[in-house]
Amino acid sequence: MTASADERLKYLPTKIKKHRYERKLAKAKAAARSELDSFGWSKHCFSTRSFLVCSRDCVERINYDEVSEEEFIRRFEEPAIPVVIEGATRTWPAEKRWCPESFLDTYREEKFKVGEDDDGDPVYLPVKYFMHYALVSGEAAKDDSPLYIFDSTFGERKYNNSGRSKRRQKKQKSKRALEGEDWDSERKESQPTCKLLEDYEVPKYFRDDLFRLCGERRRPPYRWMVVGPARSGTGIHVDPLGTSAWNAIVYGHKRWVLFPPGTPRDIIEPAHVPDHEAASWFAHVYPSMEARTSDGKTLGERLGMREIIQKPGETVFVPGGWHHVVINCDFTIAVTQNFCSRTNLETVWLHTRYSRPRLAKKFTTRLEELSSSSEFYARLRERIRTLETVPAVPPDSSSSSGSSSSSSSGSDDTLSESTDMDGNCLCRSCKRKRKKPLPR
Repeated sequence: MTASADERLKYLPTKIKKHRYERKLAKAKAAARSELDSFGWSKHCFSTRSFLVCSRDCVERINYDEVSEEEFIRRFEEPAIPVVIEGATRTWPAEKRWCPESFLDTYREEKFKVGEDDDGDPVYLPVKYFMHYALVSGEAAKDDSPLYIFDSTFGERKYNNSGRSKRRQKKQKSKRALEGEDWDSERKESQPTCKLLEDYEVPKYFRDDLFRLCGERRRPPYRWMVVGPARSGTGIHVDPLGTSAWNAIVYGHKRWVLFPPGTPRDIIEPAHVPDHEAASWFAHVYPSMEARTSDGKTLGERLGMREIIQKPGETVFVPGGWHHVVINCDFTIAVTQNFCSRTNLETVWLHTRYSRPRLAKKFTTRLEELSSSSEFYARLRERIRTLETVPAVPPDSSSSSGSSSSSSSGSDDTLSESTDMDGNCLCRSCKRKRKKPLPR
């Protein structure tokens, strides 16, 4: 951490707040991963390993200002090829506001989602405690797979989440003023998380998001604020409903491994991995990808594996259907969104019709309404009509993890109340069994 960050965080580890921090952190850890006790978080000693080495950063990089939208669709989106975009965040206010000390200063009292409990309910932790855990206490540096902010509702929270009434805030402000404290410079009031939407804009290649027609309330979760220390991340998964995604990092570095659609799941997601964490995947599965076969190629090369080290200011485009696992190399702050565009409409529609029938009905109804006054929407409606006789596409079971895990939690279009998108039972007992480490 920089000296500036230390100065901003100096009032966190006080005795009174330390007890509260320890209590809240222990509660969050126990809820997010109930299969682990207090010692289980560091039992694999991943903190002693290096996950930073990447022998093949083999994904093409393009300049945001030099590649047009039409060229991007033709070269990357239509053929479904991952790409790294440089310079898309250059004009974002987030470039200055999303450093650790500023993030803490602005959203100190706000709560962000750091996981889900066994009942599928979100687990929240205030920013001041999360930042203390990730950067000050040293606890995250010991954990095999640290807690990770992965919040899909940050843009919907329009009110301060500190839990303090205006009357109490005014009273505390007056008290500090009498004691000679400078409230404005030392203790700025925490801002609601919806302010984060003002810090970035969707890159020009991804603004054609057709799910917006369903409205913010009906559409499934599609954007996430992602913040976490080294070794945190998302396990191997495919994004839900066949959607594509973009991930822009503003602070820190991420390591990506991607596999093309159709890659055998039993190879890239074997049963012997103790859990579904990114660190476990890199520790147990990645070494097998470097093993050479009889033709001299590595297994990863034969499977079409792609690797990326994502640096600040870079945006990764992940086409629909690509399996990917992401691990943070150091403390990172990023934003990611899934989208349905004109290019991947057919694939997304077939997945949506199977997994989210009510969402599909809402989408087609909205297209019918718009098609009478717009030739563009009329053509989209006609493309969907040609798929009426195409068999339904069942969801990929790996899409229920990582970044897509929350996609079924914010919508009423799931298959039933007792199962998720993939047919997995959502009762407490079954969720516990799926969370428990496999026998080794």
